[in-house]
Amino acid sequence: MAVSAANGETPEDNITVPEDNVTIPEDNVTIPEDNITIPEDNVTIPEDNVTIPEDNVTIPEDNITIPEDNITIPEDNITIPEDNITIPEDNITIPEDNITIPEDNVTITEDNVTIPEDNVTIPEINVTVPEVNITVPETNETIPVSIIPPTIGTSNEISIINETTNTTARVDVGPNTGGIAVNPNGTNVYVTDLVNNTVSVINTINNTVEATVDVGQYPTGVAVSPNGTKVYVTNSNSNTVSVINTINNTVEATVNVGQYPAGIAVNPNGTNVYVTNFINNTVSVINTINNTVTATVNVGQYPTGVEVSPDGTKVYVTNANSNTVSVINTINNTVTATVNVGQYPAGIAVSKDGTYIYVTNVISNTVSVINTINNTVIATINVGQYPAGIACVGTYVYVTNVISNTVTIINTINNTVIATVTAGTTPVPTGKCVCPLPVLKPRPVANFSSQVLLMVQFKDLSKNATKWYWDFGDGTNSTKQNPLHIYKTAGNYTVKLTATNKYGTSSKTAIVSVCTGK
Repeated sequence: MAVSAANGETPEDNITVPEDNVTIPEDNVTIPEDNITIPEDNVTIPEDNVTIPEDNVTIPEDNITIPEDNITIPEDNITIPEDNITIPEDNITIPEDNITIPEDNVTITEDNVTIPEDNVTIPEINVTVPEVNITVPETNETIPVSIIPPTIGTSNEISIINETTNTTARVDVGPNTGGIAVNPNGTNVYVTDLVNNTVSVINTINNTVEATVDVGQYPTGVAVSPNGTKVYVTNSNSNTVSVINTINNTVEATVNVGQYPAGIAVNPNGTNVYVTNFINNTVSVINTINNTVTATVNVGQYPTGVEVSPDGTKVYVTNANSNTVSVINTINNTVTATVNVGQYPAGIAVSKDGTYIYVTNVISNTVSVINTINNTVIATINVGQYPAGIACVGTYVYVTNVISNTVTIINTINNTVIATVTAGTTPVPTGKCVCPLPVLKPRPVANFSSQVLLMVQFKDLSKNATKWYWDFGDGTNSTKQNPLHIYKTAGNYTVKLTATNKYGTSSKTAIVSVCTGK
């Protein structure tokens, strides 16, 4: 509103400001002195008597100083936000200050999901691998499991390494190979056939199949007793272990174990067999005298590989989805230590003297070296892509890399890679077994939950305000212009808005009813 004379009288301060001759420029405008008659001696322009137009002008509080003589008024439609912060009216972001959102009220829980996928990304394998469907007992959901045979990526040949005679022999194990085990004197190789549910007995001297033994469904792991008289086979889809008499190559016993048995190992004196149950997260302990399960040991998620120490006092188990290795005391069948390793540990091997454990980490593309005295990782060795099978022979460790189609050779003295060769064959030491590795491939499981959030959108309708202070009536507040507030509980709340500019404050109080909408 311009300052003018009323009824021909001069205003109190004797200022005549012609209304028609004043143009308010956009930036830094000084009102020309020529068009204003101001008595030079008697006039003092009081700062407080300048009336800012009510509707069209917003005067920023903090950053503008209005000089006494040169008055700069911003253009009608420009609003300078407080403290250089632009708060859009329509696109509201929930203010962080003074609002506490209870975590348990906004977290979507997956109560019915049993198969964790966390942190496990299985790379695509450009080779054909056997696959089988299994049922998870907690959810009754059928999910596929890929079996990674130790010979994958090779020509179905294995290299039998005899540490005693320091000789190597090659044997063709044929297609559909699951697990492979060689008897202690190196004369026979036992190979599980995943498709035909059999075990082939191959004579290493003339490389011929001497016998084919029918076992359970989907035979995977296989191990030979130290005296070579018994062969033990895990039947993953039958949840059993077949006991084969090597004299007549017949099954003399079938032992019930946990769900989806995979890895298998025999202790040095042949009295106990240890079986990893992939779905139950347990290890079954079988007494070989009467072929009965004498203990079941809880370990980590998805136990895969298993090895026994040379003195038989410890059993080591890789837990694929826990990224750990469980250490079992064989005297009382309890877990005495859990060692963190890389992602998706699977294959495992023990040094000849039992002082070191070597673990393949399938996702990390590494091998962890564990000191068995204090159960700590002393080295992590980079190898090829998707390391699966592993065997320790003398002072060397052989690692089969599935995707790289290579074998990494590690010197155990200094834990360094000394060679990487094309995977023409799979190394298998005499008296040892190389089991296939199960890889869980969970299908998506749809699930969700919901939580009613007691949100109220507040919109400022104040005029000429440059600051806002909202008291939401629940002990919290906000200085945003248009806050979105979340109440913890339903009810009636006394909300107070205090609007401020440099000339004063104004408050308004109202009752706000917050309900769940039910």
